[in-house]
Amino acid sequence: MIFRPLDAVITGYAYENATTALGVLEEGRQTRRWISTEMLCTLDTFIKVVLFSDRIFFGGCAGEKDGFATPRNAEFGASATAKALFEKEGLFQPIDLFNGDKERAMAAVAATLKPVESFGDVSFVLTGDWKARQLQVRQEMLTMDAFFIEYSIEHGGLSRFKPVFPGEHLYLGLRQQRVPSPMSTHSIADLAGRRIRMLVRDKMRSLNELASVGVVPIPALPPIFVARTVYDASRSSFLSRMFHRQAEGANIVSTLLEIRNSSGMVHFRKWMSDCIELATTTDVAKLERFAKTYHMLNNFALENDMTKEEFVKGALNIVGSVPSGDVLAILKEVVSPVTKYIAGFPTGVLRGFGGRKGESVHVGQFLHRTFSDKFSALEMDYISTLLELPDNVADWKNEAVMFDVCAGRIDPSAPNLARPCFIQSANALHLANAESDFAELLDKTISFAEAGARKNPLGAAK
Repeated sequence: MIFRPLDAVITGYAYENATTALGVLEEGRQTRRWISTEMLCTLDTFIKVVLFSDRIFFGGCAGEKDGFATPRNAEFGASATAKALFEKEGLFQPIDLFNGDKERAMAAVAATLKPVESFGDVSFVLTGDWKARQLQVRQEMLTMDAFFIEYSIEHGGLSRFKPVFPGEHLYLGLRQQRVPSPMSTHSIADLAGRRIRMLVRDKMRSLNELASVGVVPIPALPPIFVARTVYDASRSSFLSRMFHRQAEGANIVSTLLEIRNSSGMVHFRKWMSDCIELATTTDVAKLERFAKTYHMLNNFALENDMTKEEFVKGALNIVGSVPSGDVLAILKEVVSPVTKYIAGFPTGVLRGFGGRKGESVHVGQFLHRTFSDKFSALEMDYISTLLELPDNVADWKNEAVMFDVCAGRIDPSAPNLARPCFIQSANALHLANAESDFAELLDKTISFAEAGARKNPLGAAK
């Protein structure tokens, strides 16, 4: 199979989980479904992959039949309208013909999960322990999940595999310690989304340094790609939604594709594709240009915000103003609009995710209406922690983390296909948010006697 430079491969579980989250967003207040913090993380990374990839290949996932885990095809979790939009785009491609070595994939699973029996144990618990940070993440997964991860890597190569579900990030961390990796572990295309997250994280952390003088702590890394998409989708007028009989989030997929097909993103992907081809040359002069481009992209600064209208309409004439084919010369002209649009998202809107009183809550209000349940500050800390997990084995090598894996489950009472995740953290801001959320919860509690009186007011009056 011939891959394009920006083709990506994801697991079927990531595809199904993220599109289900999109479906919940589409349904707005009409939804009867629920979205978890892990699903929000999965959706955020999914949107990142959609924006920076050409085609996205996906495999199967685990199902259940008669109490046993069985492989099945991944299902699209959003609306039929959203599915039709994606199909018209030709973005998602199911892996119909496996392009790899199944024996090698199974050997990688066995080596990564040892001492877990890859063909005997159904579930395993993966633990990442950052002792210096006093942080521990425990993730339950199915052994079949590991097989589909390895099949994805075998199909497209390690550099094309994009971990989307948080557990897949942790699996890569464990894998890099136990399975030899090829020299190519990721591409320059992965740098863009990662750099944007780093810029937002650094900006939020600098604001959190003011907590000692009374500034309310905010999540270090909000789901910026969801935030940008949801914010722009929510700006359509009430009359327009009523005219088309749409729920408040019904246009989120069309908004996402509008962003993806904007002149800014199209030119950006073309530039990244040129950079990848430049990296494969043996010409020393071209390699030096690639090295400079890589360095500049990895150190690009955060700029002011740009509206969707400016970005989609191509307010900046990117290609016409620069020499054709000079990837280094067009770096700033191409990267700057993307950075402004996504990473330069207004701090006030980002702060709305924390749900604190007296702050801008544009996005928070939309999520509250959409999910019928706003994420708490502690949950946003949880999301921030998961979004900071490295997305490639090269970055995992730089993490001061110890991994452990064992057969079993974190929560035996959870549904068989559930993949619960637990985080323990001694971070001072996380603890402060936990205490604040708990105090807010206590304020809303009532006594058993009062609850009984509300349930039976006539009996209480006697």
